[in-house]
Amino acid sequence: MMQVKAALLGAVLSLCLSNTTQAAPAVAGMQPSLALLRQNYEEQRGNWQAAQDYAVALARDGQYEPALAIFEALSEYAGVQKTMWFDYAVVACWAGDYATAVRIYENQLLHMSQAVPDYVRVNVASAYFKLERYNEAWQLYHRLVQDGNQKVRLWEAESLAYMGKNEEADIVYETLLTEQPDNLEVYSGKARLLFLRGDAIGAVAVIDKALALIDGSKEKYPVQSMLSLRGEMAAQCIRNEEYHHAVILLRPTIQDGSATIQMQCDYILALFLNGDYKTAITEAERLWPDYRSIPVYGRRALADSYLRYNLPQQAIGVYRSIWDDEEPLLSDKHSLAYSYLLSGKNKRTGMELYTEIINTGIEQAMNVTYDANIFFEMGRHEAGKNLYHTIINTYPENVIIGQRFAVALYNSGLLREACEQYEALAALPDAQPVAAGGIVNSAVTVGDYRAARSALKKLNGEYSTNPVVAQAAGRFDRRLQGDMYSSFSSSSDYKGNEVRTGQIIGEQRLGDRFFALAGVAASRISDNDGADTLKTFSVGGRYVDMKHTAQLWLDQSRNNGTLNGYRFAGNYYFGEHSWLDFAANRVPVADVQALENRIMMTEYQLGFNRQVGTRDIAGVTATTANYSDSNHRNGFSLEWEHIMVNNAKKTLSWFSYFGRDNYKKQEINGVEPVYESPETRESYGAGLRQRWHYPKHYWETSLDLGWGRDRPEPIDFNPTVRLEYGCTFSRNQALVIGAGYGLRTGYSTGTGGKPQFADRQIDISYYFTW
Repeated sequence: MMQVKAALLGAVLSLCLSNTTQAAPAVAGMQPSLALLRQNYEEQRGNWQAAQDYAVALARDGQYEPALAIFEALSEYAGVQKTMWFDYAVVACWAGDYATAVRIYENQLLHMSQAVPDYVRVNVASAYFKLERYNEAWQLYHRLVQDGNQKVRLWEAESLAYMGKNEEADIVYETLLTEQPDNLEVYSGKARLLFLRGDAIGAVAVIDKALALIDGSKEKYPVQSMLSLRGEMAAQCIRNEEYHHAVILLRPTIQDGSATIQMQCDYILALFLNGDYKTAITEAERLWPDYRSIPVYGRRALADSYLRYNLPQQAIGVYRSIWDDEEPLLSDKHSLAYSYLLSGKNKRTGMELYTEIINTGIEQAMNVTYDANIFFEMGRHEAGKNLYHTIINTYPENVIIGQRFAVALYNSGLLREACEQYEALAALPDAQPVAAGGIVNSAVTVGDYRAARSALKKLNGEYSTNPVVAQAAGRFDRRLQGDMYSSFSSSSDYKGNEVRTGQIIGEQRLGDRFFALAGVAASRISDNDGADTLKTFSVGGRYVDMKHTAQLWLDQSRNNGTLNGYRFAGNYYFGEHSWLDFAANRVPVADVQALENRIMMTEYQLGFNRQVGTRDIAGVTATTANYSDSNHRNGFSLEWEHIMVNNAKKTLSWFSYFGRDNYKKQEINGVEPVYESPETRESYGAGLRQRWHYPKHYWETSLDLGWGRDRPEPIDFNPTVRLEYGCTFSRNQALVIGAGYGLRTGYSTGTGGKPQFADRQIDISYYFTW
């Protein structure tokens, strides 16, 4: 989602190069009180020295604005003392008005016959440095060194480093290290030089050497100097992406409690930038029981750590505290919007914030597309689609955004919606050949070859040599033309029912949206009272487009006569996540005695299925059936599956279900129906399913803990296990073998609660496509 915000680093920058602003002894010795100086100034309005002394005193008290106002007034009069200009330049530098300090120096002091004091030149040099006029800063520092001021050599070297004269700067640092091997500031300057020229490893080595020096002679160095070194060098490490070393530098001060608030913030920031979100959260919560008093950039690091550690609700609280303290950055608004959507709570507020961000300009809208893609990758498809729809409604003519949306839909398996987006994209200028290529890929995968062929024709004209066209044409040429499916299954249960079925089904494409179907099947059905064989010959057709599928079989079944029937199944897709199922079947009742009596069943089913993200799918189906012996059945079923783990190695899910069927008649003309017709048949349960994935095959096992009964019989427990193996021999051949075994309690049969045999089954299937 989210890129590291520059705002987090901004506060760290103030730690770096802080030694380039030097205090100046504008007034030495004991000074009169500020109140006395103010009295003198007010009583002696024409006394320029009294005004100058009062202005300096104000500046030393941190009251820069009134001090500068007095100096500005003094500068309007001719004949003022030269020292006024000296103090004016220094106070301007103290106040951070570096441009004024430099202007005074260049206009009033540069060509002055009187020598300019060192403290003035040192401050003006620092002003040049702050204004990034490194050459002028170096010239002043260098003249000071030539005049005998050796204390500024460190700053001279720093100016050389920022001028890009690394070799000259290195010579100065090495000289200083030789002369002052115990000076921590020299080590800091040397490390900064190495960081500046990209030698982070060398800089870290210098820092380690300085720390070793401190550890060997702790009595020589004040605690504050050690703290300053660790804090400044940690900030440099953060600026140069040496986050791990920044953590190492700061950890001792965190552990012994000596770290300043700024260092604590840098520590949390370094942990966050190093990807150790858990430690960043743990340490921040320990250090800051009330984070509201912590500097904003430290809170941002904590909030972003919460967000990366998937704790959006906690992140929301921290981001809101930033809003309460200051005008939020756009990045704060972005993070807060993302947190609201990620938490799944208060989505409306999240979308309102995102809308404000999107409306600020196309660049921010582009950044929001990255968040939308993250939601798609997480399986939060609705959130991703809502973001893209908001962006496209604001910038409907932007081709790049439309392409990103279509690609996100396609990569998430939302092929029908991807095709719709590519079709909308095709209406924009400069969207080809990508739009038509996307239509081809989506439509071929779904099976709507007419839409694919139409898009491909548009490509072959103007864009015939484009690689996108070549890829789309290849995808179209490799489209499925037909397939054959053959299978054998055998099952038996505790009631003595046994069914063995073999079948072969084939389909061949006749056009871009139609298939011809044909199949043969034979079933051997037996129970304790007899056996029968049912042979079925079927022909049919199938229709496919982007919104619909429809399939019709016409069956002729034979045992001791002929039984004609049909099977129709259709689907309507609202989108990739929601669809309706409808089925209408007229088939023989699969029971030995029912076949002898030529009993047929006409059944209708209507179902609705909803997929939520990539991990949940639920379905509800209503069924009604009429029997040719005047019996009637109606019922419904509920199913829900949740995927807990889904990666390249395995898929693990749990499932649950509930079903109920009510039979109208338990007797027909005073006789029980020859097939099972209980008052009510109920079944419900839950289970686990796991599949192990390998390059060319898979293993799958499932455990189903079910309960059921035929009213008025008592409920029986019916656990079932199944093992399945699938192998893909080539692009167009696959084999699946499965076996299952079930147990049951015997309350319904009066044999008690001890587990006993319920059912077993074995099946094998072979697929071949062309």
